[in-house]
Amino acid sequence: MSLSEIEAAIRTLPKEELARFDQWYQAFLENQWDEQIRQDVRAGKLDFLLEEVRREREAGTLRPFP
Repeated sequence: MSLSEIEAAIRTLPKEELARFDQWYQAFLENQWDEQIRQDVRAGKLDFLLEEVRREREAGTLRPFP
């Protein structure tokens, strides 16, 4: 199925089904984001953030997360 076919099918959905699709798609995107973060953590791509927190804690400038 092509993107244009998917777009056409979405346009024909009744309002209730479109809302269900939107909920599903938002959850899908959130899961994709979560998996990307997990991969980035495993690959060490976010280590710089941990180091920044360590430096701020040692300097006494670390503020609590709201």
